[in-house]
Amino acid sequence: MTTHHGDDQTQTEERRESADRRRSRRQEQRQLRSIVAQLADGIVIVGADGLIRFANPAAEHLFGRSARDLLGTQFGYPVANGEPAPIDVVRPGGATVAAELRVVNITWDGEPARLVSIRDITERRRAEERSQQLERERAARAEAEAANQAKSDLVATMSHELRTPLNAVLGYAELLDLGIGGTLGQQQRHQVDRIRASGQHLLGLVDQLLDLAKADAGRLSVEIGSYSARATADAAAALLQPTAEARGIKFVDKFSDERVYYVGDDDRVRQILVNLLTNAVKFTEAGGTVSLEYGQAARPDGEARVRDRGPWTYFRVTDSGVGIPADQLTRIFQPFVQVESGHTRSKDGSGLGLTISRRLARLMRGDITVRSTAGEGSAFTLWLPSSDEPESGHADRQAGEQGDLARNRGLADVGEALLRALEPLLEAFVSRLRAECPIPGAATLKFSQLADHVPSYVADLAGMLIALDESAGQPSSVMVDATDIHRLVAGRHGAQRARLGWDEAAIHCEYGILRDEIERVVRQRTRAIEGDAIDEAWAIVARFLEEAERTSIRALTRAANAAGSG
Repeated sequence: MTTHHGDDQTQTEERRESADRRRSRRQEQRQLRSIVAQLADGIVIVGADGLIRFANPAAEHLFGRSARDLLGTQFGYPVANGEPAPIDVVRPGGATVAAELRVVNITWDGEPARLVSIRDITERRRAEERSQQLERERAARAEAEAANQAKSDLVATMSHELRTPLNAVLGYAELLDLGIGGTLGQQQRHQVDRIRASGQHLLGLVDQLLDLAKADAGRLSVEIGSYSARATADAAAALLQPTAEARGIKFVDKFSDERVYYVGDDDRVRQILVNLLTNAVKFTEAGGTVSLEYGQAARPDGEARVRDRGPWTYFRVTDSGVGIPADQLTRIFQPFVQVESGHTRSKDGSGLGLTISRRLARLMRGDITVRSTAGEGSAFTLWLPSSDEPESGHADRQAGEQGDLARNRGLADVGEALLRALEPLLEAFVSRLRAECPIPGAATLKFSQLADHVPSYVADLAGMLIALDESAGQPSSVMVDATDIHRLVAGRHGAQRARLGWDEAAIHCEYGILRDEIERVVRQRTRAIEGDAIDEAWAIVARFLEEAERTSIRALTRAANAAGSG
């Protein structure tokens, strides 16, 4: 009996100890649940069978589903111990959250299990993507600027090399024409004239390339003085009137007896007028009219980029030729651009005359404006500061080196403000893009996919404003290829949008948001800057954005058509 009683007592104690252990485990588990429920990271307990046994509130928020929906479902991600692993959590509706997963072995309800910690790293990943993208864009810009400088150096070197043999060709043509090598027949003389005319034309193109190379390097100079508008107009008309009349074009000089003077470089102004008259004659058919006039005005045309208050002296070249389509008016002043392009264009030329003419005009504190209607003709106007009378002296002015040249003061401040606001601007742009535009799968697209080329494009716009200010209104080496770079970026952007399945309406919506956000930055973050500079900066940016939108839409259409035909 004593032995039996001892066995009962031992069993009772074992049962008591077992119950104590169970109570202790339950207490520990309640404490663990309480702690886990307060953690900011998502925590799920996954059993050996891969089913979710527990999920804290942070995990519910991360997955976008309640704990009731999660419990008993397959976890669906690798749960091996080891280094943190990146995963993408897809919420109901398709939204994607970037996360980092860690796994620890534990015992849960007396069974082996794994505690899985899931941390939302979406913002960190976006920041890394933005940083990487901005770094790639900076490297691309540096490479483009280096290539542009190499191009300018090559143009300057080759232009000088070409002048030597060209001068020899022209010199020998003159000697032949003078009869040094023997008397020439009529046919031979005609052929020599053709050699001389072609050589002169080629020499003119070389001179234009030299001027462009100097402008790129900021070494294009002018001699500033006060001159008679009548004398300069007479000299330019004398050069072009015979050419116009030989082509059956009526040349009209609307010169008055009024004494009108301007401040500038007489040789450079004559060069500009010859360029404008040459184009007018080139694009006017026989029977048409080309006219040249000058005068004074209190204010220039509204689109003229000038800083002086006036009055202004103007030279206006008007023709009744083919005219220029409205969408081409901003392009004709870009290097190597003609309205009629391609190998079959009917008019020759380098496409540099208007580019150099505008740069020279702005270097003299003036500008060139254009009014045109396709099929009805064009009117180009050169605006220069007026003077009361000619001066005996003049001062040498060189681009980027004279402090009293008209500078677009304040543009650099606007550009720097835009650069400083780039990150919040992109955040607002992408956020509005997701919410407002008809974009396929907007919720599932990553930040980098929605931002695409926009960071590079906005940074280049800001850099362009800074370059305009620093170069006293003259295009610097940074500015020379700005239009081409922007067009390339906009084209690549349109092609990327086509790959994502966007349509023209989505592109319109996107550029509308980008325009709003940039203008908001320009207006709100530059209140201490002179109002004229802000308006001018926004006008410049708006023109580039309009062109970029058209380029992106064309690229999207081409890409969509190519995909359809393939």
